[in-house]
Amino acid sequence: MRYWALDLLACLSCKSYPLNLIVFDKEIEDIDTTNVPKPYCKNYCGYLKEDIKEGKEYPCEECLKHEITEGILYCSKCLHWYPIKKGIVIMLPDGRRRKESDLEFLKKYHDRIPENILKNGKPFNLSNED
Repeated sequence: MRYWALDLLACLSCKSYPLNLIVFDKEIEDIDTTNVPKPYCKNYCGYLKEDIKEGKEYPCEECLKHEITEGILYCSKCLHWYPIKKGIVIMLPDGRRRKESDLEFLKKYHDRIPENILKNGKPFNLSNED
């Protein structure tokens, strides 16, 4: 996943935008950003975590080199969360999520995930493991 995806993604449950991102691991790639339009994002800069402001200079060349390989997206309004595994955001409706896999993810990164998501996150959290 790239930071620019935050300009496009909204919560599947409540449609809140933008989602919050916590990066657990990333790779920096050497890519050519010579002809990248600036700003690359239209409404929200996920790299700087701010709305796009007209006339402001953005570090798009640097941002586009970052590939987020492991992390979590979460909605601060309804507490739905979405894992990022091997660079792919797993954004599925609740009924299509795999509880065992989601709980394993929460346990693996429990020290880096906000307490509110660990205890009250949807569709699964560490309080409702049973």
